[in-house]
Parts: sequence; structure tokens; C-alpha cells
Amino acid sequence: MLLAGLFALAHAQVSVPTFGTRGDVPDSLVSAFMPAFRSAVGAATGLDVRNGELITPGIAGSLEPEFAMLIAELDQARYAVSGELARSSAAAGDVYAVNMIVVDSERDRATDLISLPLDPDDLRTAITQLADTVATFTSARVDLLRGDAGLFVSSEPSDAQVFLDGVALGRTSHLDVAMVAPGRYQLEVRKEGFLPDVRMVELRSADTALVHVVLTPISGGSIQVIANPRAHVFLDGVEVGRSPLTVAALPGTHRLTLTREGFVDDQLDVLVRNYRVTRVDRELTPALDPLVFWEERREMLVYIDGALQPGAYAQGLGPGLRTFELREARQSRTYLRAVPEHGVYRLDLVTGELVPVGN
Repeated sequence: MLLAGLFALAHAQVSVPTFGTRGDVPDSLVSAFMPAFRSAVGAATGLDVRNGELITPGIAGSLEPEFAMLIAELDQARYAVSGELARSSAAAGDVYAVNMIVVDSERDRATDLISLPLDPDDLRTAITQLADTVATFTSARVDLLRGDAGLFVSSEPSDAQVFLDGVALGRTSHLDVAMVAPGRYQLEVRKEGFLPDVRMVELRSADTALVHVVLTPISGGSIQVIANPRAHVFLDGVEVGRSPLTVAALPGTHRLTLTREGFVDDQLDVLVRNYRVTRVDRELTPALDPLVFWEERREMLVYIDGALQPGAYAQGLGPGLRTFELREARQSRTYLRAVPEHGVYRLDLVTGELVPVGN
């Protein structure tokens, strides 16, 4: 009995291993975020929080329910959180985000992907929202009132997850008749790669409802594109926008092309899977050395040493002192700037500064 009590106590815990990172995220941000987040989760949920010392960074930052379930198993906890701190390499400043999921290993439940912006100067705002999300998930009702109304659910394809009023009943390939109190319930059937089926069912006393659900396959996933600097994005030869962006795509291999004036076109093959997000984060290669470029703004004209620059980069620019004139509407601002012999620089259209890019 003592061993059983200790096992139950372990499964009332939540494991929060140190999140993985994506992009240039300083260690100081991770070390500041994680203890505060664990403390907030403990306060919001009332559960003991484990720090997942045995969990590797690859598993901790996976954002896949299967790996998050493994975290719970390895850390002997009922709930587990996997996540990452990410930095957008396409951003001009320090722009960070937190991405995470929460799982319930005992009930085979998982949240969708949770994403929030993270301000290094105001960690508390994001931490409070994330901790409240964990608390909402862990405190959700996981049992139904028992009664003499029966429900049997089958699905095509099989092995789909079944939820009744948000409570997990199991998978259709291993599901028995559920006996609950008579009433009206929301039935949800989910399977990876298929659209969820949500419907209302009326369960009557001393009767068993038989529900067969045919799920509709999801044909496609998406590609999340980040480029430094921002670039025009072409998918299979068709322009779909400017980075950063997320674009839907059919499953299979696609040709992705990133273009920006002054930089070499970047082409790569991207594999898209059903119901998955494929991430692409690229650093563009400059076509000139030195290279000075700026953001494309139709209302802004850039002159260098009195010559109008027709594109969004300086053509044939050599090192030395150069006069940069920025004309917008009836206003004109002139700056004298030293162009180094080598490197890539972004011309700030507000201050006229040459901002180094990359190493």
C-alpha cells in the first residue's frame, strides 16, 4: 500500500525540463526563464514540479506529444511540458517566442501547440499566461458521471482518440462501451492526419448509442519560412509572399526559393508531411562585398553620392566615405557614412546608420 501511495504521488507531479532553444537565444534568458516558469507552474497548479534533470535537450524541445509523454515516463510524472525558446533571425532586434505543449500521460491527452511572444524585459507576462494554461489543462475534468446510458464509438480508420465533453475515453481500436449518466454530450474523435470530427450525442437511460465516425484525411501540412534578411518566397516557382510567413502545402517534396536584391538566390527542397509544420530558417548569402542594402519602401528614394539607387541595395558600391541621401515625400535627409572594405550592412532608413549584419 505504501508503494502504491508513492506511485500515485509521483503521477500527481508535472515535469518541466529545461526547454530547448532555436536560433540565437542567450543562455542568460533560458536561465532566467526556466526557474521562474517552474515556480509559476507550481503556484498555479498546486502540483509538485520536477525539473527533468535526466531529460536531454532534444527531447525537452521536441514539441511532439510522443516525446512529451516520454518525458513524463522518464521523470515519473503524470504531466509533462516540452518546449523551446526561439529567436527570429529575420528580426532586426531581439524578438523571442515561447513554444510549448502539455501532456497528460495517464489519460493520453495533449494540448495543441501553445505559442507566446517573450519580452526579455518582462518575462512575468508570458510566464503567467503559460502557467495558467498548464493549470487549466491539469485541472480539466477527466472523469464523467457514471450511469446506465451506454456509448460505443468506432471509427474509420481505427485507433482514433475519443473524447466525451473533453474527457478522454480511449482509442477506438481498444474502446469498450462507456457507461455514463443520461444526457447530451459533445463527442470528439481525433486522429493525426485527419480532420477532427465533433458532434453532439444524446444518451438515454437503459440504452446504448452506437456511433461510427468516418474521418476526413488532411491533405497537406505547412512550411514556416524565416530568412535573414527578409526575402521573397517562391514555392514551386510561384511567389507566396515575404518572410517570415507560413504557407500551406500538399504532402511531398517542394522546391522553395528565397530571393532578395543584392543576395544570391537560395533554393532548397523541403519535405512536407500531413498535419506537420516544416521549419526553414536561412541566412542569405551576399552577392557583393561590401554590400549595403535596405528595406523595400516605395515611398523612399535612396541616393548614394548623388546617384539614384533603383533597387533595395547599393550597386557597385566601393569602400570609403559615401553620401547617403534619403528622400521621402518632400523631405530629404543626408548622411555621410564610411563604408568598410568588407561585410554586409543594412541601411537604417530612419537613422541613416549602417548596421552590421551577421558575423
